[in-house]
Amino acid sequence: MKKYTASFAGWIAQRLYNIGSWLEKKYSSTDLQEKFVDLAPTDKADKDGIYSDALIFAIKNPNVFNIALTGPYGSGKSSIIQAFLKTYRRRPLHISLATFVPENNSEEENVSRQEIERSILQQMLYGADANKLPLSRFKRIQSPGVGALLKSLYITLGVISIWYIMERREDIINGSYFTPPVLDNIVDLGFFSFAVIFLWALLHYFYIKSFGLSLKGISLKNVEIKPACDDETSILNRHLDEIIYFFQSTNYELVIIEDLDRFNNSDIFVTLREINCLVNANAGVKRHIRFLYALRDDMFINTERTKFFEFIIPVIPII
Repeated sequence: MKKYTASFAGWIAQRLYNIGSWLEKKYSSTDLQEKFVDLAPTDKADKDGIYSDALIFAIKNPNVFNIALTGPYGSGKSSIIQAFLKTYRRRPLHISLATFVPENNSEEENVSRQEIERSILQQMLYGADANKLPLSRFKRIQSPGVGALLKSLYITLGVISIWYIMERREDIINGSYFTPPVLDNIVDLGFFSFAVIFLWALLHYFYIKSFGLSLKGISLKNVEIKPACDDETSILNRHLDEIIYFFQSTNYELVIIEDLDRFNNSDIFVTLREINCLVNANAGVKRHIRFLYALRDDMFINTERTKFFEFIIPVIPII
C-alpha cells in the first residue's frame, strides 16, 4: 500500500512541476517579448493588405510569370512576403542568397556567377524530399521508414525463392517441376512465380536507376573524354533537365528569390527568366510556375524592368 501511495504522490509532484515550468516559461517569454525585438522579418508588416492583394492579383493573372517586389534595403520586402504567405495556402519554394558582400570589395572577394547558380540549384533541389526525386542525379541521404522493412522482407523472400529454384533447376529443365496439377503443386509454383516476379522487379529497379546515372569523364592515360556540357559556364543551363524534373515531381507553384540583387549581376535574371519560360512550356508541368523576386529599386533601369518582369510592385518604406 505504501509503495502505491508513494508512486502516486511522485506522479502528482511531476505533473505539478510540469505545470509550474509551463507557466513560468509562458510569463517569462511574454516579459522578454516586451523588452526585446528581433530583427527577423515579421508577418505583421502589411496590416492593410495592399501588397498582399497586389501579389494575389499577380499570381492569379495567367499572363504574369515573373514578379518583382522592389524597394531599397531595409524597406521591409521580406516582411511583406512573410505577411503574404499567411494568406497563401500553398507551400512556396524559398531561395535566399543572403551572402553579404561588401560594396568596396576586391576582385578576389567577388562571387562568381557559377557560385550563385550553384547555390540556387542546391536550395532548389535539396529543398525537396529525396523520395520525391528518385531519378535525380543529385543523391541525398534517405531516412529508412516502414517501407524499408517491407523491402527487406521482400528481398529476403526473393533470395530464398531463387535459391529454391536453383536447387530444383534440373526438374525445371525436364518439365517435371510443373507437374502434378496446380492444387497439388501450389508450393513449387508459388516459389517459381515469386522468383520470376522478384527477378523482373530487380531488373526494373536497375533500369530505372540507370536514368539517374551520368557520365562525368573517362580518362585513358593522356586521352580524356568528357560530356559537351562540361564546358558550359551556366550551371543552371547545364542542369536544366534536373530543374524541369524537379517541377514535374513536386507541387511548387511559387518560387521566392531574395538577395539576388546583392551581386549586381543582371545576366542571372536572364537565365532565370529563360528557365521559367521553359518550365512553363514543358508538357510535363501541368500548372503555372511563377518567380517572385525581392530586389532593390536601382537594380535595373526603367527600360530593362519590363524585359524581365511582367508585374512590378514598388515598396514604400515607412519610418
